[in-house]
Amino acid sequence: MLSKGIYDRPPMITYPEKVEYEKKQSYIVAAMGKKRPLNAVELTEIFFNIARNYFSVLLCMGLLQVIKDKEIKNYIKDGMEISEKQINFFNELLKKEALLGTVPVSMAVTNSTVSPFSDKLIVALFHFLNSTGVTFIGHALSLSMRLDLATYYSKVIGEILMYAEKGFNIMVNRQWLEQPLKRQIERF
Repeated sequence: MLSKGIYDRPPMITYPEKVEYEKKQSYIVAAMGKKRPLNAVELTEIFFNIARNYFSVLLCMGLLQVIKDKEIKNYIKDGMEISEKQINFFNELLKKEALLGTVPVSMAVTNSTVSPFSDKLIVALFHFLNSTGVTFIGHALSLSMRLDLATYYSKVIGEILMYAEKGFNIMVNRQWLEQPLKRQIERF
């Protein structure tokens, strides 16, 4: 993939010539609206979230071709919009940092119109992907030392949770969600 130029490489940070230590809190809270450059950990999380959301967009595109149910189709469209917004936000941030936004690997969705999965399985998959999405964004939030990133990650977590509620309601209304087993606690 590298030799063909289709490998999606993360942005590069130049290696410092000497070690410098922070002396004030401005590393976390920007003074007078000035933002410090992204650190390597923040950049890694941004790149990972772009790649993850790009995969999500491809998955949504493929499923939108095969799903016939209008409610589920709208649910998948909403998920695709959330992923596209994140990709756009992160790419714009990288461009502002003079790190060039990432270009997605050239993958394509086939033109199949026959669903390989049931609607129930697709909604359950998205329910699972929502929880992992919150986990990954929460991880990025925990590592971010820039206030603008922390604020954005918090907003995205709320957006994903509101989206997840739609999928949860679809499963409940169609009686696709089994109640967890209630464990009996024995007293000794």
